[in-house]
Amino acid sequence: MSGKFGISLLVLVSMTLSLGACSYIREQYPRSAINPAIGSDINNTPKPGLQSPTTQVSQGIPVSAEAEREKYKTIPLTNIKDAKSLKGSDPQAIALAAFGNIESEGGSRDVRVEYPQPDRAVVIITQTGVADDSVGGIKYRVEFAPTSPSAQKPQEWTIAWVGSQVKCRVGRGHQDWSTEICQ
Repeated sequence: MSGKFGISLLVLVSMTLSLGACSYIREQYPRSAINPAIGSDINNTPKPGLQSPTTQVSQGIPVSAEAEREKYKTIPLTNIKDAKSLKGSDPQAIALAAFGNIESEGGSRDVRVEYPQPDRAVVIITQTGVADDSVGGIKYRVEFAPTSPSAQKPQEWTIAWVGSQVKCRVGRGHQDWSTEICQ
C-alpha cells in the first residue's frame, strides 16, 4: 500500500510543480506580450523556427504589403470609371487600362509587375512629366488577387487595392514621392 501512496504523492507533487510553473510563466509573459500569429514577442523578436513578421499574413494581406500600402493614398475602387477593367488574365494590362491614361508633357512611364506570392500580383505604374501645373509625377500601386483558384483555366485577376503617390514640380511642394498634396 505504501508503494501506491508514494506514486500518488509523486504524481501530486509533479502536478503542483507544473501548475506553479505555468502560473509563473503567465505572470512573466502575459498573453498580450506574445503574438503567436506572427511568431514574435511584443518587441518583434522572432521566435525560433517560425516565419519572420514580414512574411506572415494578416487578414490575407502580407505584413510587408500593409507597410507598402501605408506609403500610398488609398483610391476607392468605386472611383475607377470602367468596371470592366477590374478583371482579366494580365495584371499589367488591367492596371494600364485603369490608370495608364495620364496626359504627359514629354515625360516617361515605367511599369513594374511583381508576384510577391502565388496568389498576389502588384503593378507599379510611375509616370513623370504629368500635364499638370503642380504635379510633376504620379505613381500608382495596384494590387491584384486571383478571382478563382482553379488550375483548369488560366489565372484571372481582379484589382484588390489601389493607392497613389505624387511628386511635385519644382517650387510647388515636396520633391519626393508622397501622399501630400502639391501647391
